[in-house]
Amino acid sequence: MTLSILAPIDPAPHYRAEPAEPGSRTMAQLRVEADKAHGFGKPFVAAVLESLERVLPVVPSLLHMVEDWPGDLAPAGVIFRLNAGLHALARSGRHPQLQRIYAAAGNGLVPDAAQLDLAIALALAEGEADLGGYIARPTQTNEVGRIAGLAAVLMELNARTVMPSEILELGSSAGLNLNLDRYACNVFDTVAGNPRSRVRIAPRWTGRKMPSAPVPIAATRGVDLHPLDVAKARHRERLHAYVWPCETARDQRLSAAIAIARRHPPRVDRGTATAWLDAQLASPQRESVRRVVFHSMVVQYMPEAERIALRRTLARAGAAATPQRPLVAVGLEWSGDRKAVELRVRQWNGGAHDGAAAIVAWCHPYAEWFDWIGLPDA
Repeated sequence: MTLSILAPIDPAPHYRAEPAEPGSRTMAQLRVEADKAHGFGKPFVAAVLESLERVLPVVPSLLHMVEDWPGDLAPAGVIFRLNAGLHALARSGRHPQLQRIYAAAGNGLVPDAAQLDLAIALALAEGEADLGGYIARPTQTNEVGRIAGLAAVLMELNARTVMPSEILELGSSAGLNLNLDRYACNVFDTVAGNPRSRVRIAPRWTGRKMPSAPVPIAATRGVDLHPLDVAKARHRERLHAYVWPCETARDQRLSAAIAIARRHPPRVDRGTATAWLDAQLASPQRESVRRVVFHSMVVQYMPEAERIALRRTLARAGAAATPQRPLVAVGLEWSGDRKAVELRVRQWNGGAHDGAAAIVAWCHPYAEWFDWIGLPDA
């Protein structure tokens, strides 16, 4: 359905964009991300990204900020940052044309392209400084739906040997995932966590069904280079800006998770992942407690040197693991070619296959569905 809420005004001459250079990597990446949005069934987001391809040159400073990015645009999520910044402008109330269009997105309405171009061009010009700030700062998705993958791994592990888990999360953002035992998380037809929680995570499950088992949590702690504090309104708003505007249910779930975090603040330290993890893994591990390192959509932002250091840190700690003090690493990340999202698990418990990586599921980037493969045989 097409939405027409603005008068058919021809853009002012100083907002009329010339076609971008054919080789522009910014425009190429906008097309890639628009195609992905179409593939995810998000036509409004695709329309916004297609509009940005047409009108971003009206603010050369923003175009050059993206175009001159030092590194690959895709793993750094640069387009994702720009998209979130636009959503933040729409939510701010300072750009009424953009606000009206975005508000209607929750009803599944896709705006007329010319009207969307005008609204975005005006917002780019008027909100240049704010958008530059979003591009410059790291992404802050903190999607709680992704912990369904972690819950499923823990459930299958506990179907073999029940142990409470100590969760150590890398790239925690505001730490919302650290409250996983306060959420209701559906794993096939079993609910892990608190079944009465206002935060209900219910992805669609396919594949090999696992046995039902409890998922006890002993402790949680996380780290982030730039942690957010949900007690601060501007940090809460930043989290909401990273939810796609057409996803009302996901935004409401985020609000509920934030409310729980304000009552039960998660522990998130400031620091680099590997230095922090090295210190955590060096601390004594209680007997009959499973130590679990978890990360979701984090590794792509790490420099290669830190990725190597992370693997070495895990291997060093894993060498001391035993059946009574096991170590598990769970990662929900894009595949190397960025064509699929994998849930990977590595285990250390003094066995012959310690440290071997296994893909246990394929999933949606925001955990709307999981195709479960399962843990390898013990």
